[in-house]
Amino acid sequence: MKFIETILVTKSNIINKNLHLKRIQKTLLHYKFPLIHKFDLNFQNKRVRITYSQKGIEKIEYFPIKKREFKKFKIVNIDFCYKFKFANRKNFEKIYNAFPKFDEYILVKNNLVTDSTISNLAFFTGKEWLTPKYPLLKGTKREELIKKGALKEENIHIYDLKYFKKIALINAILGFYQIDSYTIN
Repeated sequence: MKFIETILVTKSNIINKNLHLKRIQKTLLHYKFPLIHKFDLNFQNKRVRITYSQKGIEKIEYFPIKKREFKKFKIVNIDFCYKFKFANRKNFEKIYNAFPKFDEYILVKNNLVTDSTISNLAFFTGKEWLTPKYPLLKGTKREELIKKGALKEENIHIYDLKYFKKIALINAILGFYQIDSYTIN
């Protein structure tokens, strides 16, 4: 079983390094695998993917940061769990293949909004930013924003989506990526 951790590295910093390490350790503890206590990365403006398993860190890959547009969202009902950041992303690939004309997907489980395929989500009420109380994966940037009081956890039902003023994608690479103009199908 292999897992991944995606990290933003700048020329001078590994963004949220301690939160990423904490999530790696939580995953390894859950599966009773030996812990990884540190990792070292080259400082450059890159997206970094660490692949790890019970053997430890298996691979570190560096990728350029690509700017993407997110305007067209598709609501997709799911029945799978993604509590840990598995390297196997077949469930997400099925969604991409089934609905290729969309920029991103809002994943719904038991009528509750969870995440997108690449990030946690937040929704602006006009007064505050809400994030799903039960995401598929508790992201490091989401955790940081909750601790700072910038996000409030709430159950967000599928029927609530039409009332929000803005949407944001949240992950280690995008940060808090606010979208003012979008459609949801």
